[in-house]
Amino acid sequence: MTIAQSKALFERLQADEIFRNRVLAADGMEKCMELIKSCGFDCSTDEVQMALNKCATDITSDTCGNFTLWGNRIPG
Repeated sequence: MTIAQSKALFERLQADEIFRNRVLAADGMEKCMELIKSCGFDCSTDEVQMALNKCATDITSDTCGNFTLWGNRIPG
C-alpha cells in the first residue's frame, strides 16, 4: 500500500461509519480484506490492522469508538 492509500483507508475508516461498521463486522480478516480490496484499497493484512489501530487510538472523540475486532478489543 502506498502512503497515500494508507492515509485514504484511515480517513475512510474515520469518516465513513457505514464502511467502518462493515469492516468491523466482517467475519474474520479474510472477509475484511475482501471488503477493503473491493473498495479499491490495495493493502496487506498488517497495513489494514495498523489503519484500524490508528483509527482506534488517534481519535479522541467517539468517531471510531471502542470496538472489538475478531475477539480482540481495541480501545478507542
